Amino acid sequence: MYIKRYLSPLIVYYYSWRMVLFSIFTGIMAIFVYQYLGWEWVAIPWLPVSLVGTATAFFVGFKNNQSYDRSWEARKIWGAITNQSRSFGSAVRAFTVYNSDSQLTTKELADNDIQTIIYRHIGWLYALKHAMAQRTSWEHEDKASKRQRAALHKTQESFDDEIVRYLSPQETDWIKTKRNMATQLLDRQSQHISKLRSEGLIDAYQHVELQNLIASFYDEQGKSERIKNTPFPRQYATTSSLFIFIFMTLLPFGLLTEFLELGEKYMFLLIPFNMIVSWVFMFMEYTGDISENPFEGLLNDVPVGSIVRNIEIDLRDMLGEDNLPEKIKPFYGALF
Repeated sequence: MYIKRYLSPLIVYYYSWRMVLFSIFTGIMAIFVYQYLGWEWVAIPWLPVSLVGTATAFFVGFKNNQSYDRSWEARKIWGAITNQSRSFGSAVRAFTVYNSDSQLTTKELADNDIQTIIYRHIGWLYALKHAMAQRTSWEHEDKASKRQRAALHKTQESFDDEIVRYLSPQETDWIKTKRNMATQLLDRQSQHISKLRSEGLIDAYQHVELQNLIASFYDEQGKSERIKNTPFPRQYATTSSLFIFIFMTLLPFGLLTEFLELGEKYMFLLIPFNMIVSWVFMFMEYTGDISENPFEGLLNDVPVGSIVRNIEIDLRDMLGEDNLPEKIKPFYGALF
C-alpha cells in the first residue's frame, strides 16, 4: 500500500512510459499517412471518435469503481481480523484462569496453554498471509510486475522462518501436510479450547464466547479467500482494455480534422494533445487494472504483512514479552 501523499514521479513514469510511446507513435502515424502518403481520407470526423471516447470513459469508470470496491473490502476484512485478534488474545488471557480446585492442571500449565493458543493464532495469521501470497492465473505475471514483486519483497522472511517461531516442531511438521493450513490451525484452536473446558479452566459461557471468536476468524478468512480466488470478471477487464485500444487508435485521426481546420501549420500540435488525452484514458484504465487483485504483492495492495506484524506485536505485548519485533517500515513509500 503506497502511503505517501502523492505518487512519486518515478512511479508515474514506470506506469506511463508505454502509453506515452504508443500515443506518440499513433500521432506521428496519423500525420505521416495524411501528409506524406496523401491519404486525406484518414482525417475522420470528430463526432464518432468523441462518441467512442464517451462510451469508453463510462466503461472505464465503472471498472475502476468495482476494482476499488474489491481493494477496500479486502482492507476492511483485514481490519476486522486485527480487531478480533486483539479481542481473542484478551479473552483467552482473561478467561483461562488457574483454578486451585482443578486436579487436571497447574498454574504453569495454564499459562503455557495461554501462550500456546496465542502463538498458534499468530501462526494462523502467517498461514493466511502465505495463502494470500500465492499466485493465481489471472494475476499480473508480466515482466514489470515480476520485477516489482521481486524488488519489493526481497527482504521478507520465508513462510517457514515465520511460522517456526510460533508453532512447536511437531505442529510445524503437521501443518505442512495440510492443504489449507489456516483452516486446520483454527480447527486445532477449537480442540484446544474444548480441552480447557474439560480441565475446568474456562466455564461453558467462556467456551462459547471463544468459539464464537474462532467462528468470526473463519468468516473473515473465507471473505479474504473469496476475493483472492475470484477474479474480477474478465469480460469487464478485457472489454475495457479493448475499448481503450480502439479509442487511442482512432483519436489522432479524429484530432487531425480539428487541427487542420486551424491550418496545416498547426497539424503537428496533434502529437502532444493526442499524447495527453491518450495518457489520461490509459492511466485510468491502468489504475483500475492494478487494483483488481489486492493480494498479489504489488505496490497498491493491502499491506497484509504489516497488518500481521502489528497484530503479532500486540498479542506478544499482552503476554508481557520484551523482545518484540519491530513494525515493518515503508519501503520506497509503500507498506507490505
